[in-house]
Order: sequence, then C-alpha cells, then structure tokens
Amino acid sequence: MLPAIRNETSLAPYRGTPVNRISSLFDRVFGEDLFAPLTAAPSWSALPISMWEDEHKVYVEADLPGVTEKDVDVAVHQGELVIKGERKCERNEGGHDTRCYGRFEQRLSLPSAVDADKAEAKLANGVLSLCFPKSEEAKPRRITLKSE
Repeated sequence: MLPAIRNETSLAPYRGTPVNRISSLFDRVFGEDLFAPLTAAPSWSALPISMWEDEHKVYVEADLPGVTEKDVDVAVHQGELVIKGERKCERNEGGHDTRCYGRFEQRLSLPSAVDADKAEAKLANGVLSLCFPKSEEAKPRRITLKSE
C-alpha cells in the first residue's frame, strides 16, 4: 500500500513513492512536450501519392482533401512533376485540430519522358488524377530480327 497525504479534494500519492519517481524520470527523459505534437496542427510534409506507368502513359494520383482546383498548381519541368498548392483554414484558431493546413509542394521525378502538352488532370473528391502520355522517344519499340 502506498502512503498518501490528504489533499483538499482527494488522496494523492506521497512525493517519495515509486510511482512519482517513475513519473518524474519519464518527464526528465522525454520532456513535457512529448505529447505537444498531438495538439498542434500538423504541417504538410509529403503528399500521399501513387505513381505507375504502362506502355503508353504515366499515371499519378495525389490525395488533396479540402483543396480546390484554384488552390493547386501542377507543372512538369525537365522530367520532374511539381505539385504546389495551399489548403486554407476557414475557421478561427483554437480548439483541437490535427488536420493539415497551409502551403505544400511536392516534387517527383517522372519515370519516363512525357508529353506535358497532352496531359490530362482532374481534381475530384479530394484526389488529383494526372495522366501523361509518354513521348514518342520514351515508348518502347519492337526491333525485328533478320535471319541470315
């Protein structure tokens, strides 16, 4: 049984008990800010993205919940896909919020040379879908064999 002292409202463990020593050690090792990130709004670190290709096209899908078409910019430059944008917070500060807000930018190297002028893009239900046709030099070519 742990010794206790009377507090105004309840019984509290005495400061010298093993429970308080462990708690104190935990605070010294991990600090008081251990759980602070759970209460602060996180920032965009990396977008959840899927990329794949077939013989003729490169496909990219990115999860952008709460982002509108006017808040997203997509570009291709020297074989690199750049997705930039911003998710705006429409309400006042305060409370508990673990959703991501603010500006984001993600850069990806495309696996093949693409024709960016013929790309198709749409944003529906919080998912950005991109389809890039491969350039003619990136498409596989069949070479016929000649027998001698």
